[in-house]
Amino acid sequence: MKKIYFFLVAIFAATMSFGQSPGDIIITEIMQNPSAVTDANGEYFEVYNTTAGIIDMNGWIIKDNGANSHTITNGGPLNIASGAYLVFGKNSTIAENGGVILDYASSSISLTNADDEIILETGGGLEIDRVDYDGGPNFPDPSGKSMELSTMAYTSSANDIGSNWAEGSSAYGDGDLGTPGAVNDNSAPLGIAGHKIKGFKISPNPSSDNFINITTANNTTKNVQVFDMLGKRVINQEINTILNISNLTTGIYVVKVTENSISATKRLVVK
Repeated sequence: MKKIYFFLVAIFAATMSFGQSPGDIIITEIMQNPSAVTDANGEYFEVYNTTAGIIDMNGWIIKDNGANSHTITNGGPLNIASGAYLVFGKNSTIAENGGVILDYASSSISLTNADDEIILETGGGLEIDRVDYDGGPNFPDPSGKSMELSTMAYTSSANDIGSNWAEGSSAYGDGDLGTPGAVNDNSAPLGIAGHKIKGFKISPNPSSDNFINITTANNTTKNVQVFDMLGKRVINQEINTILNISNLTTGIYVVKVTENSISATKRLVVK
């Protein structure tokens, strides 16, 4: 019986993460200016666990550079699993907040529409991550759309760079655009989140076929690179429209297309 007990304790210790370090949790999405509902109801931000263990965020502090500060009081653990997301916001009532499923809510969480800061600290005051968005010069400044960090920029240093953020493009709930609690639409490699190729489409997507069509407004010869979620390049081809993906296994990929010296990316889901 003692052996079973110590075995279970060992499993628990292996999966829990203690003594957090900067970058263990990062901010990956910010909805500071919803359109479908009021700011007081629809604001949210999302975080991601970059570690291999479970992290308890209960007792952590959400603050800005001003007077706003809130200590997370969940009435128990607020665990975030490895590679998982948590969504924080002001109002947890789905019928009022635009259709967002929150993991934690407090009316004292407030996001300014123009420029503001989101700072995450442990209960002991160690800063784990922060994003200082600027309302347009470097970061996006959308209305009714979230700001999403590129999935290729999931570090606490890369999310400081405004060009690694882009506007959400997937509708949720009452019609605003974003991906709260899910993988971001923005899958641009570092520094090219704002670049666009007119008419850039991938079909079918999601795909269970051996081939996909990649079309643009110009439909000229283009270079296509496909990256897995670890950043490894798995395809590098020159094509016109048809790309062979028969070597890809089930999962999520980033497709980077370069046409006439302009690069753009989209997410590809392979079933």
